[in-house]
Formats: sequence, structure tokens, C-alpha cells
Amino acid sequence: MALKNPLNNYIINSTELLALKDNEKIKIIDARWFLNEPNKGQKEYNKSHLEGAIFFDLEKLSDNSISLPHMIPKKDKFINFAKKNGLNHEHQIIIYDQEGFFSSTRVWFTFMFFGFKKIKILNGGIKKWKKLKLPTTNVVKKIIKSNFNLKTTASNNIISKKELEKIIINKKSNTKIIDARPENRYFGNVEEPRPNLKKGNIMFSINIPFDSIIDNNSSIKNFSQLENIIFTKNKIEKNNIIICYCGSGVTACNIIFALNILGCKNVKLYDGSWAEWGKIKLSQN
Repeated sequence: MALKNPLNNYIINSTELLALKDNEKIKIIDARWFLNEPNKGQKEYNKSHLEGAIFFDLEKLSDNSISLPHMIPKKDKFINFAKKNGLNHEHQIIIYDQEGFFSSTRVWFTFMFFGFKKIKILNGGIKKWKKLKLPTTNVVKKIIKSNFNLKTTASNNIISKKELEKIIINKKSNTKIIDARPENRYFGNVEEPRPNLKKGNIMFSINIPFDSIIDNNSSIKNFSQLENIIFTKNKIEKNNIIICYCGSGVTACNIIFALNILGCKNVKLYDGSWAEWGKIKLSQN
């Protein structure tokens, strides 16, 4: 009897999704987001998207009451989004972005945070879907609102700056901190894309760039490759407490996604990420 591939619980391929597109229990989420181009995702969605897809605006569906970018949305904001778009916890959520694994994992993390259990990411994103010449549309499907009721949130999946500072001070050996930014940003060889941020990384962190989990075709690597990239190369163990961060909490979710596939149970997102930790204190005149 062949062993079940753990990736099958987390990803879906284009041809598999095409066969399921008329299934009413499936809800497709368009999660396209472009760094420094906040309106581009919506524009791309308006031009062309998978039939029936719902646009998740990462800029708007964040906690905009604070100055940090892309913080997890407040409960009421997510509830309103879910109700407006006819979503309920029993739905199978399929998420895609422009590449496959860029912003889709952040939206996956958000749905998981708000209690959804059946969530998958479209392997290769809309890029691969279009490469296979599968159908798209510019028609926005009319949606019947739902009576979405938030059951639980996985609030222990997020860690604050104060909590992270305490971990660093105590030097807990069972805790690993992963920086998912590109190598040149981790080492401080280039300026940060956001203003008023210093260069460098969080003390004791290790660098596993967010795009290291994908191959040249923007598809996720296989299980053994992920084990090698994350566990073997970085001496990380499944029972470690693992904290992930990036620039603003978006692409760190790529690593969190891979860690979930690998069976890690104690994984947290430092949501403030470098946008908070790396802030330069401006002098006041």
C-alpha cells in the first residue's frame, strides 16, 4: 500500500481544481498581492481570474488601525468579509496568487487563524493555470451572503515583539527563529524596501528565504526536499518551537506552510516582522 503524500492535504493542482470547479462546497480565493503596488492585485483580478473566485485584498483585509503593514485583521473585519462572500467553515477553501507561493500562504494562514480547517493552495498559482490554457473570466459572480459565525481562532499562532524579546533574552535552546527574507536583506547587504528601517536581522535568527520552498516552475518542492531545506541544512527538529518572520509577515507564511506540511506543531508568526523590529528611531527636534 502506497504511503499518502502529506502535500496532498495542503496543495491542489490545476487539473484537479478544474475537475472540481462546479462543486458548491469549494470556494476559490484570489490572493494576488504585489509589493509596493497595493492596487495591482485588484486590477489583475478585474482583468482575469478563475471562475467564481473571490478577491482577498491583503491591503484592506489587515488591521489598518495601527501603523504596521499587513497585520492580521481584527475579528469583525474578517467576519464581514466571510459573510459578504458567502463563506462558512464547512467550505473547502482553495487559494491562489500570481506565482503559487508568495501571498497565497499569508491568506492561507489568515483563514487558518480564523478557524478554517479545509484549506489548500493552487500549486503554481494562476501562472501555471494560464500556462495550461485553462479557462479564466473577468465576470464577477454574484454571491449570496452567509450567516458566518466565528467558532475559534488559533490565537497562539502569533507572537508579539515583547514575547519574542523575552525568548531572545532567555536564550531558549528549543526555540528557532527563521527569517524568510531574501539572503541579501538578511545579511543587510541591501536597503530595505520600506522606509525608515535599518538593515540586518533579529539576533539568533537563521535565514531560510521564502522562495527556497519552490522549484523553477513555481511549484512547491517535494516532501524530502522540504525536509532537507528546513530540517537538515538548518538543524531544525520537528519538536522545536519555531518563530517565523519576514518584512511584514506575508512571505514568512511560506515557511510556516512548509513547516505544517512537515508536521511541525508549534509554529508561530511574528506578525510585526522586520517592519516593527527594524524600525529606526527618528530623532525629534
